[in-house]
Amino acid sequence: MRRFLSWALCCVLLLAVTLPAQAQQSPQTDDEAALALLTALDVDSFADKSQAITAILQSDDERARDWLQALLDGKLQRTDEGLFVVVLNNRGRDWPVEDALTGESLGEMSRRDLERVGINNALRNQLRSAIAVVDLYSPNVERRRTSADRLLGEVDGDMVDTLTPLISEADDDYVRNRLTQAVAIYRAEQGEMAGVEALTGSLHPRARVALGRAAESADPQVAEAARAALASIEQNLKINRGLETLYFGLSLGSVLVLAAIGLAITSA
Repeated sequence: MRRFLSWALCCVLLLAVTLPAQAQQSPQTDDEAALALLTALDVDSFADKSQAITAILQSDDERARDWLQALLDGKLQRTDEGLFVVVLNNRGRDWPVEDALTGESLGEMSRRDLERVGINNALRNQLRSAIAVVDLYSPNVERRRTSADRLLGEVDGDMVDTLTPLISEADDDYVRNRLTQAVAIYRAEQGEMAGVEALTGSLHPRARVALGRAAESADPQVAEAARAALASIEQNLKINRGLETLYFGLSLGSVLVLAAIGLAITSA
């Protein structure tokens, strides 16, 4: 960059000519890179498609979420000419579509002229997790919270490295706590003591499932800690159920007392 600026100071006139040309070439380069990402999805191997999904997730392209959602919904399709489109409504014989790269409306196309980019159940799970990670960067706090909720029980080894820095960067307590739990669930299921300790006291069903698996760990210390955590959680659940019963009992009693008072007043 510094060399470019030095050259620019010496060649102002030449720079004035080359900058417009570079401005025209940039979008083309971006579109070529985006096309390569989508093309990598259009293969027979599901393993290769999985790698392509990861590449899209890591591309930082602002269109990444829309592509992943369209792929998950079965609406990312390809024409006979190799053009990638997003189907806006897949009812009827002719479907309205838009260009997957530009978002430009292409009118309607016959469904016979389109071929869906296929996925399997494993890829669907990967896509849901990928979309959740993308949504963690949304400026909308509710979308970030929903995203963090979806990651509970869905984190794998590759995602841990992605989520760990986001935990410290999260400016919302709910998101930070959920992401912490999501990573802890994965670690507990892997038989890691740190995961078991982080889930101790959590009443979330996914946390109990993870602790149940950790209780079967070959490491006796991890298994014992997980069983102790489960026992503590079960005790807390019993207390909560008891309090709920007491609350509803008192509420019902209050209603009956008020009803009796009303009846007495009416009779008088």
